[in-house]
Amino acid sequence: MSDLSHLVDLHQKSEAEISVLPNTASWPVDTPGGRFHAEWAMDDPVTRDASLIFFFQFLKAGGRWEALVKACPLRYRSNRASAIRDVLGTMMLSVLAGHWRYAHINSVRGDGVNPGLLGMSKTVSEDTVRGALRKLDEAAALDWLTQQNLAAIGPILFLPWILDIDNTVKPLYGHQEGAEIGYNPQKPGRPSHNYHSYFVANLRLCLGVDVLPGKQSSSAVGMPGLWRILEGLPRTHWPTFIRGDCAYGAETIMVQCEERGVPYLFKLKHSPYVKKLVQASQRLGAEWIAAGEGWEFMEATLQLKAWTKARRVVLVRETPAIAPVGKNVRRRKDYRGPQLAEGAGWDAQPTSWSGRISVLVASLPNDELYNGVGLTKLYRMRADAENIIDETKNQWGWCGYTTKKLSSCRIMANFIALIYNLWHLYIRFYDEEHHREAITSRPALMQGVGRQVQGGNQKRIKISLLHEKGDVIAKAVTAISKEISSIVAITEQWNITERWLLFLIRIYRSYFGGKRPAGLPPGADLLLSG
Repeated sequence: MSDLSHLVDLHQKSEAEISVLPNTASWPVDTPGGRFHAEWAMDDPVTRDASLIFFFQFLKAGGRWEALVKACPLRYRSNRASAIRDVLGTMMLSVLAGHWRYAHINSVRGDGVNPGLLGMSKTVSEDTVRGALRKLDEAAALDWLTQQNLAAIGPILFLPWILDIDNTVKPLYGHQEGAEIGYNPQKPGRPSHNYHSYFVANLRLCLGVDVLPGKQSSSAVGMPGLWRILEGLPRTHWPTFIRGDCAYGAETIMVQCEERGVPYLFKLKHSPYVKKLVQASQRLGAEWIAAGEGWEFMEATLQLKAWTKARRVVLVRETPAIAPVGKNVRRRKDYRGPQLAEGAGWDAQPTSWSGRISVLVASLPNDELYNGVGLTKLYRMRADAENIIDETKNQWGWCGYTTKKLSSCRIMANFIALIYNLWHLYIRFYDEEHHREAITSRPALMQGVGRQVQGGNQKRIKISLLHEKGDVIAKAVTAISKEISSIVAITEQWNITERWLLFLIRIYRSYFGGKRPAGLPPGADLLLSG
């Protein structure tokens, strides 16, 4: 923001007789609603995000904030340097506010309440944050954030779960390191970075992200980052299978999964030999089986020239009886498998078919759970991964916080993923069945005018909610805050790891059911039921 001191000087010269200073006096202001007296209160500690106090309570109870600060590899030599807690706290406040540029950090520097709630002495400038990211060793910083993320979400991965992998493009508009012209469907010809992302399906949690230059859009280049993350987990916590779109249906990726003993479910591109398989499936005599919800499937075995062995494939199409037909359908870009005219032989020329056909490749066993019907439904559920990418890019700053160094972009992207996970876990306290995106959860559970007052050796935060459903939100927040305090009081003798595991079970109790992970102290079930 530009310096506005010249405007003050200009007005003081034209209004030489007026000398109203902040915190000294009030003056009348006439409005359509009548006359009011305005008065500055610049020294009073206030905040516009007063409800964050309850999120900070959650971080304190679970030990996540202290662990993050303590393990940070950032080190300063100067005695006048900023405290590490102040740097990380400023970054977190900026991410929670929904910023996407470092310049936006200035808007949280006037917060007089929340920095103190995090144990900070002050907020730092945008230049200090950028300097801290440049100073961090990339390998050490990424390992630090990965370990913190796995400590936060790893304990719940002992149950069967699905790993969704995807790649998204971040357009760039400067001369950043790694800004290369590669695959960019939204802005062709625009330099970009590639975000290779890994998610815990259904739970809407981010396992990690790897930021690569614009030309490294191939899905295979993002797999080493995924394997590094999985190797940090016990083998019992690895995913049941990995799921990805047609960009991952390549021999290189499938061989890597097979070597590590991880099943996969990918979609295949319509290469020439895959098209031949689709054509054969549409000939007379081919048996399609109903998969429910207007879909049909057919199982086959396929071995392409680039493959080292034959693999199980499942062809999926819309049921012809309900598939859309007409001129508009033929304008779609989706490939449609051909269909022979009725009564024609196997060698006859096929005619166009109106339904869409997808070909899935899987290494999962052909049992009751992973038969053709199951694989058809499981792959359609992959669409939820696109929602997570959309949320992290547009509501959590993955499309921003850009600097000239690629390492800083990598560190910041993983830091945002960690804060996103922590906020998501906090929101699950209030809604166990649904995921609430930041565009709705922030106004409800973060924003609120707060003022800090002190008296009788006691600090108080007075909060005024401006939300339409403020009374409902206040009741819910009060109940959850008291529940967290009660859990902390009862588990006073537990260590942080045990208490955090209890929090995760409480948050995902509908997901856990009656199952409990190892390491939970006796009496936890009684505490949860109470």
